[in-house]
Amino acid sequence: MKREVNKTVSGEFSRGCFSDYIRERVSFMLYLLPTVCLLFIWWLCDLPWQPAVYLLLVLAVLSSVLIFSDYSKYVKKRRLLELYASQAEAGIFSPEEESRGLEGAWAQLARGWQQKYEQEKENGREERERSSKYYTLWSHQIKTPVAAMHLLLQEEELDRRSMEQELWKAEQYVDMALQYQRLDKDGRDLVLKEYPLSSLVKKAVKNMASVLIYNKTAIHLEDMAAAVLTDEKWFLFVLEQLLGNAVKYTAKDGSGSIRIYTKESGGGAFLVVEDNGIGIRPEDIPRVFEWGYTGYNGRREKRSTGIGLFLCRRTMDMLGQTIAIESEEGKGTRVLLGISRNRFDIE
Repeated sequence: MKREVNKTVSGEFSRGCFSDYIRERVSFMLYLLPTVCLLFIWWLCDLPWQPAVYLLLVLAVLSSVLIFSDYSKYVKKRRLLELYASQAEAGIFSPEEESRGLEGAWAQLARGWQQKYEQEKENGREERERSSKYYTLWSHQIKTPVAAMHLLLQEEELDRRSMEQELWKAEQYVDMALQYQRLDKDGRDLVLKEYPLSSLVKKAVKNMASVLIYNKTAIHLEDMAAAVLTDEKWFLFVLEQLLGNAVKYTAKDGSGSIRIYTKESGGGAFLVVEDNGIGIRPEDIPRVFEWGYTGYNGRREKRSTGIGLFLCRRTMDMLGQTIAIESEEGKGTRVLLGISRNRFDIE
């Protein structure tokens, strides 16, 4: 039964292939016109037919050999195309042999498309896995402030300041999730303008005022006369993330402080957010911007998601600016935001 099915499929392929070959080679039939014209002239001139018949036989044999060879190549190409089509459905591409000329160029082009497709598919898979891990972690972490607010509401006398802190933590987690989604979308709704640096810093500090007061963290703003070409919403997101990290890892007994200032280095201008917190271990510094990396302090304090600084790096890259970290364990951390950028026309 299986052999009969295979024969039937093979026969249908052969008939379909031959009919397609005839349709594609119709133009070659035009080459018969000179032969017909030659025979007509031969007849008009009443020449002997024996040489003509001999010539026709030679041409017929040569034509048959050429057509058979061409048809064999055509069938082979059709089978290869069907093989490649089935491979494409399975998401693979593996040419059986290296072709030359135009066919080789097409095969190389298809191979390039396949490699690009595989790379994009792998990137998509990694991004989906990363997003799944992030939202799983996020769902667990946002439970903490929600549970804390629930407990505070059960108390006879509501602790408003503690409630505000837990609400701020929940808002920060939600804002981080929204920014995480927006970073992966094309366009990203950027509005680039030139802003006075001091106004952006003061706005970020104002948004974080309740947190700074609750944690008894002093903040010192030095004179910042520079301007920065950036997107206000995204730049504030980075500043608030950095201030939140600084508060998180500084003392809560009133000795914690944050200093924000500008400095020139290497021909560029930097905005520096410096704290006197617990600092970062030297071996952790090269990896602090990696997705999901918490480092020793993050694992010890159990207050780090490993996502905040990753989003800050992605955001600064998107804005065409830089971010770097300098730290000394036990003494504090400095985050340097590169604010130098060439002016250009903005529509």
